[in-house]
Amino acid sequence: MSKIKTVCCIFSLIIIISNPTFSQVLDSLKSIVAKKGDGIYKILRENGYPAKHYYNAFKTLNSDKIKEKNQLIKGETYYLPVFIEEFNNDIVSLTDSITNDSTISYQHLELADSIIDTQLQGAVFYLISGHGGPDPGAVTKINGKQISEDEYAYDITLRIAKKIEAHGGKFFMIINDPDDGIRDDELLDIDYDEYCLPQDEIPRNQTQRLIQRADAVNNLYAENRDYKYQRVIIVHLDSRSTGTNVDVFFYHFPGSEKGKTTATTLQSTFAAKYAEFQPNRGYKGTVSARNLLVIRKVLPPAVYIELGNIQNEQDRKRFIKPDNRKALAKWIVEGLIEDFQK
Repeated sequence: MSKIKTVCCIFSLIIIISNPTFSQVLDSLKSIVAKKGDGIYKILRENGYPAKHYYNAFKTLNSDKIKEKNQLIKGETYYLPVFIEEFNNDIVSLTDSITNDSTISYQHLELADSIIDTQLQGAVFYLISGHGGPDPGAVTKINGKQISEDEYAYDITLRIAKKIEAHGGKFFMIINDPDDGIRDDELLDIDYDEYCLPQDEIPRNQTQRLIQRADAVNNLYAENRDYKYQRVIIVHLDSRSTGTNVDVFFYHFPGSEKGKTTATTLQSTFAAKYAEFQPNRGYKGTVSARNLLVIRKVLPPAVYIELGNIQNEQDRKRFIKPDNRKALAKWIVEGLIEDFQK
């Protein structure tokens, strides 16, 4: 738990204990009436809160007035958490705290248990898991439970980040979830609280969502120009008819030779892995050029990875099983190591 979250919890307990009733506590808090289009992130940010750190506190205060998928009710009154400015006689600037803690909340999640080698030292990766926030991406049902593309893309992207860090590389998670880490469940619960770096609520409009994440990459790229090797890795699941079985395949931007080289190296890595571990299976994953908005707009070379068809039962095994998600991340990072070392 971060210092800010710890302080928030302690301070909240002090408030509750020092007041006779919980209703009196609520009466002392600032409130706001939700308008059409308001969401938790939007309300918090518009009222000067670092939304990521106060998101769960807002949900706890207003738990009886938050619908499924964390949606707010138009015309309903919502309480805002206490904004902490002073604690233990020290002035605490939340903005400064977030800036000083940037190696965790902004640049690094410090996922690796240890650094095993330096094969990726000097490489920078901007990792984008597909969809998120109000957009779950492709969805399907397994045994009556709905699963979504964004949860599996995020889990696999976290595993990629962990491997990159273990090999001495630098990564940025462009899409983040405040309470989901790497999970070892098969059926991952859907939520809608993902945000885009630095701490921005993900828009409902698709074009705005894509531009937002591309801009986040480009802002970071401007700060890391000294690194000669930088790549954007975008992770998605496909959605086709239930009978369509596809292998992992890759896109790069037309005319991007570096993007094409990275994509081809990744594809070759997968072909070699399947030949080693499933020699009778065959592998038909492709590399092709596509003029997709994000890979067109980002400044570093980009590779867009489609991991399989979420509607197809055979393809789903590739990312439903946690061991397979681990293998996907491992193979992707092995391909990135080869590409970097070239």
